[in-house]
Amino acid sequence: MIEIKQLTDVSMNVIHKTVNDAFSDYVEPFDLTIDQLRYMIERRGCDLNLSFGAFSGTELVGFTLNGVDNWNGKRTAYDTGTGIIKEYRKQGIATKMFEESLPVLRSNGIEFYLLEVIRTNTKAFELYKKAGFKVIREFDYYDIEKNKLRMNARELDEEFEFREIQKPDWQSMKTFWEFEPSWQNCIDSINRKIDYFKIFGIFKDETLAGYGIIEPSTGDIPQLAVANYYRREGLGTNLLKLLVSFAECDEIRIINTEAEYEPFKKFAKSVNLEPGFGQYEMGLDL
Repeated sequence: MIEIKQLTDVSMNVIHKTVNDAFSDYVEPFDLTIDQLRYMIERRGCDLNLSFGAFSGTELVGFTLNGVDNWNGKRTAYDTGTGIIKEYRKQGIATKMFEESLPVLRSNGIEFYLLEVIRTNTKAFELYKKAGFKVIREFDYYDIEKNKLRMNARELDEEFEFREIQKPDWQSMKTFWEFEPSWQNCIDSINRKIDYFKIFGIFKDETLAGYGIIEPSTGDIPQLAVANYYRREGLGTNLLKLLVSFAECDEIRIINTEAEYEPFKKFAKSVNLEPGFGQYEMGLDL
């Protein structure tokens, strides 16, 4: 018999083992260390009090790790990761876990449920649609070995200067956006672990013209933006080149860019970035 419980008192060692077991045959398999898992879920705002596990006796065989924060004016739970270990799949456990979690989420003030699902995972996509989720946006996903990037950036005029940004002025930087970043790329996500990121800006005199952010240990670039009136001058490529120089790994990842935003697609193509598996962002009012 499967029992659904909150993960409040479950050790990270137990969660870590089940996460790696569940994702060992995933579309993009990964094998995280316990520190990497802890970092990932903390960056995404995971609250184990509002995360759930499926137990067979004392064994954790499935999980939903939920981040919690405000999103578009609503108290929101974000599915940081859901998985079932192979031996327990096709038994309706993920559906049971989701359905039994809803009353707990609602009683704790959660108004909206947000998640992402890989486009090729049609089974999960249909399951979420059946549960009432609606597609909000479609995201592209870029992943490339950094030595394959083509960054033939034109030399910037002397009036432009690179500077590391220690205290980001988010209100100013947000004016450069053409779309709202996804949950894991948003300001709150970065602020939770800001000491693990490097943020650089291109300034013209004292005016910020563009900026980029990289997580050097993973090569993840969550934000890259140039002010509208400074575009098509090579600032984006120069910023990307600088960010990549700080990557401590061989691969660069730019995930969850809006698939409908054509200017970024053109920029990505110009530096030899080709989209791989994309995702649907889906949401459900609770």
